[in-house]
Amino acid sequence: MIPAHIAHWAQTKRNKSNEEARVAVVATQLTTVAKKHKKKDVAPVLQSKGGGGYQPPPQPSPQEQAAAREWEAAQAFEREERRAAREKAVRDEEKRIADAAWQSGKGAAYNSALQSGTSRLRGMGIEAGDPYGVYSDFTGRLGGTNAALQTGADYSSAFSPTILDEILGSARTGQRTKYGTQFGQQINPYYAEDQFSGTSDDAILSAILDQQYNDAFADLGAARDRGQASSIVYDRALRDLGTARSTANTELQGIGRGVLEDITGDINQRRQSSLDSAAAWDFGSTYDPTAEANRIRGYADERRGQLEGDIRGAVGGREFFDVNSLLGKATARAGNQTTPTTQGTSALYDTFENEAQRNNNSTRANEGTF
Repeated sequence: MIPAHIAHWAQTKRNKSNEEARVAVVATQLTTVAKKHKKKDVAPVLQSKGGGGYQPPPQPSPQEQAAAREWEAAQAFEREERRAAREKAVRDEEKRIADAAWQSGKGAAYNSALQSGTSRLRGMGIEAGDPYGVYSDFTGRLGGTNAALQTGADYSSAFSPTILDEILGSARTGQRTKYGTQFGQQINPYYAEDQFSGTSDDAILSAILDQQYNDAFADLGAARDRGQASSIVYDRALRDLGTARSTANTELQGIGRGVLEDITGDINQRRQSSLDSAAAWDFGSTYDPTAEANRIRGYADERRGQLEGDIRGAVGGREFFDVNSLLGKATARAGNQTTPTTQGTSALYDTFENEAQRNNNSTRANEGTF
């Protein structure tokens, strides 16, 4: 290592040409002195008494010695500089070669990842300008990664295939959410209940109840007219018929509710199936939220048209008014009087008869609708 004062002197020496000339002269003198020292020593001459004796050769002055040391230091400094420059040149060349190799390897890795990814996308039917933005996201991210890599960084993992997997996963999730939302906006979770509310079957149930009630009422009147029941028994049976009407209505409402629950459950199941299809969507498959919603609406309309048939099918051959049972109970309570009765002999009879007549007229008017 060259001392700092020597390095400073060497720098000053380069900048002052006149000082270089002076040092060269001193160096020449010193060389001459050194050559003199190499000459064969001369044997001392013995002087007789009174003689001058041995005289040593002349020595360089302190200034000359200092100049010689400075010159030697300058030479050593220059040699060190040349050695350092050579080493730096070697290192620079090694770095240039390594950087070139890194750039080449990075370029090859980038091109391979780009080619592999785009080929995979094309196999899925995804090209530039796809509606999901996958192609542009992939190429953009790959290009950004390539540009951001610092020389010497690990590029083997920078262009990992997981980049495309992440982009596809994000796009897939986004598209599934989009489809599910669009479908849900058209068919909300309460669509089935809104379409088939608890009152949807009221008119049908009322028609069934009125039909059976009027038939029972007419049968009671016929039994009275045949002398099968006295007016007292008849009146009691009519009162029991009114009570049985309330019970029959409750049973019919339960049947109707069961039918509506089956329909709404079926619609809700179909709605959930559509949502499941949206959640399972993947590239290459087709899902149309509006078409799915229309399919659910169409099915609801179909079930609405079948509602009366479904309810009457659920009721089946069930009779809610047993005339014989009504007469038997009335006879047990009021006693059996077989004397024929005439219309109008009882105020209660007249009341029920008038109501039955109105219901019969209403039933005849509606018979063509069921």
